[in-house]
Order: sequence, then structure tokens, then C-alpha cells
Amino acid sequence: MEKHPLLEPKMRVILLDWLMEVCEVHRLHRETFYLAQDFFDRFMSTQQNVVKTLLQLIGITSLFIAAKLEEIYPPKLHQFAYVTDGACTEDDIISMELIIMKALNWNLSPLTTVSWLNIYMQVAYLNEICEMLLPQYSQEIFVQVAELLDLCVLDVGCLEYTYGVLAASALYHFSSRELMQRVSGYELSDIEECVKWMVPFAMAIKEVGSSVLKHFRGVPAEDLHNIQTHINTFTLLDKARAKQAMLAEKNRRSPLPTGVLTPPQSSKKLSRTSK
Repeated sequence: MEKHPLLEPKMRVILLDWLMEVCEVHRLHRETFYLAQDFFDRFMSTQQNVVKTLLQLIGITSLFIAAKLEEIYPPKLHQFAYVTDGACTEDDIISMELIIMKALNWNLSPLTTVSWLNIYMQVAYLNEICEMLLPQYSQEIFVQVAELLDLCVLDVGCLEYTYGVLAASALYHFSSRELMQRVSGYELSDIEECVKWMVPFAMAIKEVGSSVLKHFRGVPAEDLHNIQTHINTFTLLDKARAKQAMLAEKNRRSPLPTGVLTPPQSSKKLSRTSK
């Protein structure tokens, strides 16, 4: 956000939270949201002095592009304009679409954070007879880890880490060091900084408990975990920031490191048999 002195980090939080809500209303996939988040953040990194009044247009256009790439039946242009409540016209979105794609040099196929999570989860449950193209993992566990990523991606601090590291760190918080290393190829030392940064967010998610798997009309049961849902963002962020302050004070008073959460007990770890 250093390139945009007129903007505050909370504006990005509000925008991405709103995009999550739009995704849930239109039953868009998690990958669509994470593509939109990638397009938005990469576009902003190429610009300078973007004003607040343009944020919603940039955000909804990023989602418009992502939906066309990812969804079989994406919402129509007029539906994207409608959800802005008159702030963005169809012509505005079409014009911004070209601006964004040119700024991104037409690089519209990143491997997103949630794509990495899907790969790691699939490898965790893989065996010799499994069909690699179809999910073999527990939908509930996937949603639990994905909700941690949903919360983390709202914080501008996530931009300090690669998508693969973010996904591996989130998986670590809900499984074990051994499983994380096996499925991602990372050593704990490779991702330790991100794991520590993620601690207060993981604590907040675990404190409130994971959401139940939501059902959406017209969405097959095997695809439910892939639909982006809207979490109670601001309550969770408040909890996470309170825990950040608590951990910072604890670290200040104690000479011992306190950053990394102990992984779950063995009975609660993600395993290949816990479907």
C-alpha cells in the first residue's frame, strides 16, 4: 500500500470482504475469488496513487475477469454492475477490464493460494489407486483450512509470502509438521516466518470453530467445499489483532520464542484415514 498514500489497509479488507460476499451470493468458486484477489493485488502493485473511489471498480472488474476464466456459467456483466449499487456501470467495468489485463501483461493464470491448498490436500490423501483428478480428501477439513486462508488473505501482511508458503503454513496449523513437509516439500524452517505471522489468525479461527459445510441450490455435493463462502470477517480480524497484541507483549516479556503454535494432538491431526 506504500504506492497509494491515500488508501488505508482497512479499505482493502472491506473490498475483499465484499467480494467474498458477492461470490457466495452468486455461488462462485473459491478459485474465482482467489484469482480476483491476485488480479487486484498485482494490478495495485503496478499503479501509483490510486484513489479510494476507484477501488470498488478495480475489485469488481477483477472478479468479472476471474469469473469468466473459472466459472462455467459466470454471472452476466449487468449482474456485476448491479451489485455495486450504481457505483460502477457496465461501460466502466469493460474499460477497466482492458486496463487491468494490460497492466498484468495478460498473465491471468497464477497458481493461487487455494490451488496450492487443493494440491497439498490431494497429496495428503493420495494412494496408489486414487484418481488424482477427483478430490480424495475430507471436504470439512478443506473448508476449515480454507477459512484460515480466507482470513489471512484480508491482511495486507499476506503479500509478504508466496501462495505456496501461505497454503503450507495454513495446513501446518491444522495438521502436523510431518504431513506439511511430506505434501509441500518445505521444511519448517522454510515457512517458519509465515507460520508465526499466521498464529493469531489460526487462534481466532480455532476459538470460534469452523463453519459447517454450506449447501447451495444447484451445486453438486462433491463441489460444495469449492464454493467461496463469506466468513464473519471483522469479528475474526478483531480477535486476531487482539491476539497479535497479546503475543507481541508476551514476546517482549519472555526471552523464549512463543510464535509457533503446537500442532494439533495426534488424535486431531489431518491423516489419510480421517475422511
